[in-house]
Amino acid sequence: RAATSLTFEYVTAWCAVWRAGWGAFLGRSAAKDDFLGEYVGELLSQAEADRRGKAYDRGNNSYLFGVNAAWVLDARERGNNVRFANHRSKPNCQTRVLMVDGDHRVGLFAVKDIAEGEELFYNYRYDLDNAPDWAICS
Repeated sequence: RAATSLTFEYVTAWCAVWRAGWGAFLGRSAAKDDFLGEYVGELLSQAEADRRGKAYDRGNNSYLFGVNAAWVLDARERGNNVRFANHRSKPNCQTRVLMVDGDHRVGLFAVKDIAEGEELFYNYRYDLDNAPDWAICS
């Protein structure tokens, strides 16, 4: 596949990650605790996310992010490049749910210095009983 690049804040997404399809990469270096971008998408109820999630899982193409017990962001259609960050149990960045002007917002932050061009990973925090096989050994 040809690589296509798009840039948002620090994040550049590339189509051509051999093990995951898409990946998010830094367009410039970042220091520990730097804000890398916001995980954005359509805000859904947990019930609607469960319904969509079943369909997405059949195609192995889901960008659902649980904000809290009631709300989920669906970045599949209305997301940005941050949605392409992949899972790793020992990641180089982390998500933080922040309250901004009364709204829950999800930020991606570096947990260590990250070099330009490095792929971004955060821990999806799967429940081990429901985690896909690929997530348990990463």
